[in-house]
Amino acid sequence: MSRDKAELLTESGSVENVRARAAPLKASGLPPQRRSQEERRSEAEARLLAAAIELLSRKGWVGMTLAEIGEAAGYSRGLATHHFGNKAELLRALTTEMHRSFAKQMQAAPPSPTGLQAVLGYVRVYFGRSDAQWTNTRALLLLLAESLLENSDTVQVVTECNREMFEWIEENLRAGILQGEVRRDVDPALGAEFIVGAVRGLAQQRLSQGRLASLRRNKEQVVQLIEQAFAAPSKQASNPGGKR
Repeated sequence: MSRDKAELLTESGSVENVRARAAPLKASGLPPQRRSQEERRSEAEARLLAAAIELLSRKGWVGMTLAEIGEAAGYSRGLATHHFGNKAELLRALTTEMHRSFAKQMQAAPPSPTGLQAVLGYVRVYFGRSDAQWTNTRALLLLLAESLLENSDTVQVVTECNREMFEWIEENLRAGILQGEVRRDVDPALGAEFIVGAVRGLAQQRLSQGRLASLRRNKEQVVQLIEQAFAAPSKQASNPGGKR
C-alpha cells in the first residue's frame, strides 16, 4: 500500500499544529504587509478550530457552544457561526483537522512496508505523540462516547471517520496475510476493529487515571502484544522478542 493511503487515517495527533497554523507572523524588521482577506479568514478558522478542540477535550460535544468557541479563540461570540454555520459543519471541520494532524505524524514517522509492519507503525505513532495532554485523543474519545447517546448528532461523522481508518488497517492486514506475515485465520475486518479498540481502550484507561507519561513509556510493549496476536507462527518463531 502506498504511503499516501496512511493520510486517510483519522485520529488523534496534537492540537499543536493547529496553533502553529494560527500563530501570527514574527516581526521581520520590514514594514508589515497587508494580509489578504483569505489569509485573515484562514488564520481565524485555524484559531477557532484550535479553541474548539480544546473545549471539546474538556467539556464534550454536547456541553460546548459556538459562542464559547468564538470567545475562547479571542473573537466575537458570533464568529464561529459566521465561519461554520452550525455545529454539524463545525464537527466535520474538527474531524478533518484531527485527521490532518495525525496524517502529518504518520508521514513524519519512519516508513514501514505494507502489511503488518504498517499497522505496527500506526500503533507506534498513536502512542508516541508529542502533545503532553493528548488533547486530540481526549476530544475524539469524548466524541466516540457521545455517539452512543440516543439521537446523537455526532454518530454519522464519527462513523465516517472510523470507516476510513478501519479500511486502511484492514487492507494492511489483508496484505500481511498474502505476504505470510499475518495468520491466515485472522478476519481482517475484525482484526482492524480489535486493534483500534485496543489502542483507544488503553488510551482511555491511562488518560482517566492521569497516567499520561506511561502511554509513551509502554509503547513498544503494546506494539509487541499486537504483533504477537497477529503474526504468523513462522514470523513469531523468527522474531520472538517482537523487535523490528
